[in-house]
Amino acid sequence: MSEDTRARGQRLFEEICGAPPAALEDDFIDVTIDHLFGDLWAREDLAVRDRRLLTIAVLVTLGERDALRVHMEMALRSGDVSESELRGVVLHLAHYAGWPRGSLAFTTLAAVLGAEGS
Repeated sequence: MSEDTRARGQRLFEEICGAPPAALEDDFIDVTIDHLFGDLWAREDLAVRDRRLLTIAVLVTLGERDALRVHMEMALRSGDVSESELRGVVLHLAHYAGWPRGSLAFTTLAAVLGAEGS
């Protein structure tokens, strides 16, 4: 693995997740940084904005509230996605992922927006 991939992965991890990756020496962390962020998030076939929206959709569908909150916060903070767009995503997903998952997304977004306004 080149140092370029590692450095790119660390930079993108922090940009996408809002914090530096854990300073652990572990295969899971290495694959996350080098492959998920250093390779996949760095690809040019989709914009970061599009990857953010896809990730949010998957996290809603899986019911992963904690990760969803991080990705919603960072999508707003980065300016890649607006509050109005996230509200539209929540409404759209409520119909495709199911109302309970839509409710989870709605309450998570409300918490994010409440925290952003504080």
